Amino acid sequence: MKFISIETTSNFGSIAVVDNGRIKKEIFFESPDIAEQLVEKLNCVYEDFDYVIASVGPGWWTGIRIGLSFAKGLVAGRREKIYCVDIFESFFYSIRNINEKFLCIIPSSKEKFFYSEFKGNFKFGKFKIKEVSLSQLIKIIKEKEPILIGPGILSLKELIEVKKIKTLEFLWYPRASLNGILAYEKIIQKIPGLPPEPIYGK
Repeated sequence: MKFISIETTSNFGSIAVVDNGRIKKEIFFESPDIAEQLVEKLNCVYEDFDYVIASVGPGWWTGIRIGLSFAKGLVAGRREKIYCVDIFESFFYSIRNINEKFLCIIPSSKEKFFYSEFKGNFKFGKFKIKEVSLSQLIKIIKEKEPILIGPGILSLKELIEVKKIKTLEFLWYPRASLNGILAYEKIIQKIPGLPPEPIYGK
């Protein structure tokens, strides 16, 4: 199975080709004009595909909406060819074999954040998502001392530097390739994808 995977939930987007669970190509971009970048980058990676993988968030309102619209356009109305994943599950699947405490942070609206915890023992779709203020989030981080991942890290750089909090720089941003690998594993296990409806952050 060959996928084209689109990631637009933050200002750092990507598009990838994943073939039978392996990354063939991946291109990254940072731009306020996500739609133009998707068209341009798709020309560089386009191949015949079985599914288009799209992330539904949570994250950047405009980016998620553009990504889903772009995916619907690629499949020419064949909704069964779109497979959607959420960002928390994609992040946690990528660290499923690491036995540490992780906190994934994603910006929400009005200076709030979505977060979810991972402590090993990965199970598909079994993550609680909570929304907190910045002060509440800082308190959680200080108490639990987890390794931080996700785009919300950018709002906490000063705290991270002062407190020497651990992060995985590789996972500061969602990635199209990781979404595609997650989707492949779920599809071969016959786990349905999420509805193509946004989980909005800011």
